Amino acid sequence: MRDMPAAQRADLGAGTRFLDALGRRDYDGLAACFADDATLRPIVPPGVREADGPEAIAERFRIWTEDAPDYELVEAEAAPFADLLRLRWAVRSTEAGAKEATMFEQAAYAEVSGGLITAMRLACSGDRPLP
Repeated sequence: MRDMPAAQRADLGAGTRFLDALGRRDYDGLAACFADDATLRPIVPPGVREADGPEAIAERFRIWTEDAPDYELVEAEAAPFADLLRLRWAVRSTEAGAKEATMFEQAAYAEVSGGLITAMRLACSGDRPLP
């Protein structure tokens, strides 16, 4: 990491903060990772969603994660990709009222400026049965 340019280190720092907040379901912490004019453009089952601004983006993540009493971030990684930050995470959980746990994976490409995420494009696997 020491050989990495300072801008990429800052981008990775933003990604690490994002993944840490996501793992703790800290929605205020998630909002703090995004710039005031940030955009989120996820493709998730059942379709495309959009959110603009830190609070709306954090609310989108809350909708996806807060109803699982046994939520667990089981994989997470952040890495530079060209001029973007690539993020990937997998969550194991049991939705409220469900009988069995499932997993979903999300992958995102983020633009980062000044240590904050300014834009994120995200794709989601949807809930998948555990093997």
